[in-house]
This record gives sequence, structure tokens and C-alpha cells, in this order.
Amino acid sequence: MVHTGNKGEWSELYAFLKLLADGKLYCGDGHLNRYDEKYYPILEIFRDDSVERNCYKVNAAKRAILISGRTTNVEIPQQTFREEAEHLFNFIRTLRGTSGNIEIERFMQQIGSNVIKAKSSDKADIRITIHHLDTGSSPELGYSIKSKAGAASTLINSNRDATNFVFRISGFPVSEINTFNAQKKFEQKFALLKQHRAKISFSSVVSKSLHSNLMMLDLGLERIIAEALCCYYGGGGCNIAEVTSYVEQIDPLGIKELSSQPMYAYKVKQWLLAFALGMTPSKLWNGRFYATGGYIVVKEDGDIVCYHFFDRNDLEDYLFYNTRFDTPSTSRHQFGQLYEKDGALYLKLNLQVRFKA
Repeated sequence: MVHTGNKGEWSELYAFLKLLADGKLYCGDGHLNRYDEKYYPILEIFRDDSVERNCYKVNAAKRAILISGRTTNVEIPQQTFREEAEHLFNFIRTLRGTSGNIEIERFMQQIGSNVIKAKSSDKADIRITIHHLDTGSSPELGYSIKSKAGAASTLINSNRDATNFVFRISGFPVSEINTFNAQKKFEQKFALLKQHRAKISFSSVVSKSLHSNLMMLDLGLERIIAEALCCYYGGGGCNIAEVTSYVEQIDPLGIKELSSQPMYAYKVKQWLLAFALGMTPSKLWNGRFYATGGYIVVKEDGDIVCYHFFDRNDLEDYLFYNTRFDTPSTSRHQFGQLYEKDGALYLKLNLQVRFKA
């Protein structure tokens, strides 16, 4: 059987091979630059597939990987992992759509791995035991893998019932509803609202679960996201950092004069972090993080950087500067149309956040 996958799926296997070849998790700053002097030695990597859970232990002294499992027990030089990772990444760079790779299949069989993407019951794509040089501890941590070699992945997935925000529209003539709904672009729709000097007021979040989750994080977070969505759909920008700067100027919570602290940026970073490590829009969140290690990012050139949860500043900056708002299908998620309810006009805008390509 030859396994097939897209760039993102093959990138997960590449990250697995490359990390074993390097034997280190290099940390990165908020703009994906690697800290050459800041890293965590890798002791073991655990990979779950449809058959068993194998342990890949790094023997730094012998520069080899000891692989042990129910049906596998072999030692392979790190240099072999390095060569196979390089071959795989060259394949990923030229890949279009989905495809298999006979050469890497042979190596997968040799190392006892029969899947491209390891199975996971939480947000962790890979589990790694690292040596924390500062504390001397050796925790086993789960990491989510993101690849910039493939299509941009989502951080917050759109959902018709869970990610729609409702706005009340005041001062807009009812006779113009059809004209508004006929516009294909949101910038045109918002321009029409502005032309009629209509007032857009945040009303509610459709999902009770998302409402509760956002309230748990911060009582003012719904208002912040609502203003951010109006900015984005109105053509004011899509990058999270850029839109947050706009929201800060609008100051929907009326807190700007109280302090010179970057309150809006801080609140948005906590929101992104919660979604990155545990929160979802459709389920009540208990405040616990599941991908407890953080994020591993495969860069366009094949380099790998990591953002650890215990290096929260770098992880928060990575999420803040490398994500953007996105527009899902308006018909599928039923938003973007003016509608009447109880004698008032309303508009739904959908929340979706994607990593930059």
C-alpha cells in the first residue's frame, strides 16, 4: 500500500524525521526567526499509528535513533534520518495536490511507521520528551504541527451555528435591503451602510458555547472581536495585528485613557492562545490546554522552529503576527445578508481565523 497525502500531511512526517535528525527543538521569535542558541534537546519522540505506539529515542553519543515498539526494534543513524528528511522535503516542494512517494514508503517500513499523519485524540500532532535545560526536567509534551510549505491552515474554523456574530443595523432604509443583499463583496455592502449613515451595533454571539468561552477569557472579548470583524469585512485589513491596532483606536471598551498598557493586543493574544491550545467554538471550555507543548512550524525553506507554552511570549507573538481573518462560504454558514426580526434589521458576520500562507 502506497500512502498519499497533501503538502500539509507530508509536512507532519517531514517534521518528525527532521526533528530526529537534528535531535533538538529550536525556538523561534514572533516572526518565525530561529534562535540558534535557544533550543531544547530531544530525548524521545512517540508516534502513534494504526498498529502501535513506537518510541524513537535519540542517542546523542552514538548519533543514532533507537526505535522500539511491539513489532519494531532497530537502531538507525541520525544521518539516515537527515537524508530521508531532505529527500522528503524536496518531494513536498514540488507536490501538486495529493500523491504518494515510493522511496519514503520504504524508509517508513524500516522505522516501523505505517501512517503519514499520526492519529491524535487531542490537538497534539506529535508527542516529544525534551530536556528542559533550565529546570533539568524531562517532560513529555504534545505539539501541534503547522506547515508553511502547504495551504494555510485554520486556527479557528468557521461554523454556521458556532461562529456567527449578530449585529443590529439602525438607520438603514428597509427599501434598500435587496440592494444590500445583492452586493457580492462585503466592502460594497459596508460602503452602502456608510452611504446611508447606518449604525452597526454588536448584538450577540449566536452560539451559547462560544459566548461562555469568550466570557470566561475576558468579559470584553466579544466586543473586541465584534469590532475586529466589522473592520475586516469593511475592508480595513485582515491581519490580526493590523486589525487589533484599529480596534485599539476605536476603543470599544473605553479603557484606552485609563492606561498606556497594550490592553487590546494582550487580550487578543490570550484569545488566540486559548484557541491554539484547547478552546473550540462549539464546546464549553474548561480552561485546560491540551497541546501542552506548543506549536512546531515547518517553514518554507524546510527549517523548523518551535513555540513552547512555557515560552508564552514567543508563542503569543507568533500567533498574533502570523494569523489573519478569513471569509468562509456565506451560503454554507448563512451570514452576510440583512434580515428583519421583531421590527429591526440585523446582519450576521462569521468568524474564521487562518494562519498566513
